Amino acid sequence: MKNFFLNFYLFIFSNIIYGQNNSFEFLKIPVDAKLNALGGYNITLSSENNNFFYNNPATIKNGKNKTISASFLNYLANIKGTNIYYIDSVEFIGKFGIGIKHFNYGKTDSYDMLGNYLGIIEGNEFELILSKSKQMGQFIYGANIKYIYSKITNHINNAIFFDLGGILYPTYNKEFSIGISLRNFGFLFSEFKNQKNNILPFDVQLGTTIKPEYMPLRFSITIFNIYNGNKKNISNKENSFSNKLLSKINLGTEILISKNINLQLGYNYLKRKELSYETRKGGSGFSYGILLKIKRICINYARSLYNIPGESNSISLSLNVKNIIK
Repeated sequence: MKNFFLNFYLFIFSNIIYGQNNSFEFLKIPVDAKLNALGGYNITLSSENNNFFYNNPATIKNGKNKTISASFLNYLANIKGTNIYYIDSVEFIGKFGIGIKHFNYGKTDSYDMLGNYLGIIEGNEFELILSKSKQMGQFIYGANIKYIYSKITNHINNAIFFDLGGILYPTYNKEFSIGISLRNFGFLFSEFKNQKNNILPFDVQLGTTIKPEYMPLRFSITIFNIYNGNKKNISNKENSFSNKLLSKINLGTEILISKNINLQLGYNYLKRKELSYETRKGGSGFSYGILLKIKRICINYARSLYNIPGESNSISLSLNVKNIIK
């Protein structure tokens, strides 16, 4: 086991591509409404109503068979995101998850430095994902394999990425969980694969979710960008240790009003520092949402505040196909 983890560690870090520009940044933007409501990052929360295995493949173990979820995100600058995920099980494979995520960047007029019109720029990116997990006592681990495709005007980029994740339930119940997720490491298969200025969107995330007994609240803390940091996300004046630390922390809270109603609040310090006015920060970095379960359909709406560029809205629907057939 020690040799396995050592080899895995060397494999990951020997294949990271360093440079100036990041590739496939859309992989970091969540489409799911509940995830957006909780600040955008969470690797330890899972339920029958949400398919979060794209964030941490270990969460697929807690999903209900034949559950399908679909989300739509109205992002910034006329960018639209959609996804569809499905969980099921078969005898010779066990429980698995499949899904697709798509981003459409719309159409934009293009000009050169002299103001000459060059035509219309448009772009699309999508991700195909297959997920599997296993349970070993109170520890669940899983893996995702993903095919990524990106087309911006005539430039095409594609890759094979992997995720590895784990969740531990130290108190023998699901009210307290600790998780880790290693996301988006792999290989480029395109004309850009030999360019030194490409960086894979690799990230290591740690998190925990806890629901105190007798309290209708659930708290989540997720630490992201552990590996590569985010040196360009905050200004030099605020590049202190405390700002660096806070820029990696995402906070989320759920208010469990009933089995059918769930309110969500999130705060992301990094978003607040990146996208707010220096003299008028307003609600930048905050997000909120509501989950309603109506008969057999679960509906989740979220709104994220960015101040300078505006706000984003997302909505998710999930249902169990087996219950609908019945």
